[in-house]
Amino acid sequence: MVKSVKDLPFSIAQKISEQDSIVWLKGTNKYIVLDSNILDLIYKKSILSSKEFLAQLIKSLNVSYSVAKKIDKDISELLLETKKVELKQDIKYPEIIKSCQLIQYYLFNDIIIKVCFDSEETKALIHPKYSHLVIDHVNIYDVEYKIFNNDNTFFIFKNNQFLGAWNSNEMHEFQGKFSMELMCSFYNKTEHDWMGVFHASTISKNNHSIMFTGDSGNGKSTLVSILMANGFNVIADDFSPILRSDFKTYCFPSAISIKEKSYNLIEQLHPELKSSNEYYINELKGSVKYLPPISIETSSNCSNVVWVKYSEGGENSMKKISTQEALKKILPDAWISNKEVNAKAFLKWIKHTKFYELHYSDNKKLITTINTFYIKNSFLT
Repeated sequence: MVKSVKDLPFSIAQKISEQDSIVWLKGTNKYIVLDSNILDLIYKKSILSSKEFLAQLIKSLNVSYSVAKKIDKDISELLLETKKVELKQDIKYPEIIKSCQLIQYYLFNDIIIKVCFDSEETKALIHPKYSHLVIDHVNIYDVEYKIFNNDNTFFIFKNNQFLGAWNSNEMHEFQGKFSMELMCSFYNKTEHDWMGVFHASTISKNNHSIMFTGDSGNGKSTLVSILMANGFNVIADDFSPILRSDFKTYCFPSAISIKEKSYNLIEQLHPELKSSNEYYINELKGSVKYLPPISIETSSNCSNVVWVKYSEGGENSMKKISTQEALKKILPDAWISNKEVNAKAFLKWIKHTKFYELHYSDNKKLITTINTFYIKNSFLT
């Protein structure tokens, strides 16, 4: 039997339950969950000859030679996966650095950021979420970005240093990179100071936060808007970063994205939304308005993650779920730094984090549920 996950041929592995361990594959920066039986077989495979391993399989599992060969093949493919290396794309430096005359200045956390755009179309991809941070022209600023589109490829420069390029099919990655750049600038950090970023909306009170994650369209932004109207701070909407050094989630000040179907509800709670501009995103997401977040906390302890599912007419319920079940839900849309120190930090974080699943349809019951959760966990004392 495997006495320690350290005995395994993986970069890092850690038990998350009696039966399961999570494994980090360094080459591809992927995480997989394996049960103890599979781990034991992998360990044996790594120390025995092929002939010895097949004999062990036949004896210990009481299977035929053909079944043992199939198991051997599956484990060999898994071990091959551990040796893969993620291919890095060639980033082409722009042939022409376009003039960027549309200039905006943004202020957050006493940091002034100057952003220069080449066109209104490019500006529309970034600016609306941060328009509440705009200040008048200043001569002294902390960081300057240039963003422009050249032949359907978007380029970002920081203080005249080339950061990267993304084509028109990579808008999510392009916007995510700029969001990360803003986080680093606002808090004077580097990209790999952050353990990771989660596709989640986060609220806090009394220096304790809840990170709400879930599939797009399941009401995360609506949920945090409701809670904001009831005294909670909004730390982040859709982009929740955690710093490696303290495991806190830090305020990312982009506006809360409110979809058209939620206008009436949120306008009752936040009347200022009525006069907000409306922006068309795409055919799938439709139109949105942006609600500036309110937060008196710039960082908050984060050890509770809640998977959200809005069910119209359904029951309100909140239950604890296993780490394994939670990771299957949150990892596909998360960015975890590929540095080993951050992989170790992530495994340490999930070991001390509690995971829940929330189904809601009644907003008043939702508020009661979250307040009760804070009281039970002594977050309001």
